[in-house]
Amino acid sequence: MVNMRGFTLVEVMFALAVFGLAALAALMVATQQIHSTQYLQERYFAQLVASNQLAEAAAPSQLNKKWPTQNNDSGQVELAGQSWHWQQRVLETVTDDLREVTISVRAQENGPVVAELSTYVGRR
Repeated sequence: MVNMRGFTLVEVMFALAVFGLAALAALMVATQQIHSTQYLQERYFAQLVASNQLAEAAAPSQLNKKWPTQNNDSGQVELAGQSWHWQQRVLETVTDDLREVTISVRAQENGPVVAELSTYVGRR
């Protein structure tokens, strides 16, 4: 009788199943990484928009001695090829010479807030 060497069909099928599961797990990890990168990029750009709007809101009080009014300004700005919607809130504080300015940024007009920054502006 001739001694044949090699893998049986069951062994080959088992090896393919293990390889398939490993490839599927690697694909899932790569997909999750792509989603995380997109989320971080969106959040980064929203932070830039909020920071820019906050600087514009605080600049008049520093340059023109103009006190920020208590209003709910809102607008739309273009950054990185995307339209961002921002909303400004100005609140009084316990101190008469101090106001809180908060900027909220959304990717869609009625979407969830992606970034929010606050600062205090003092009367000089």
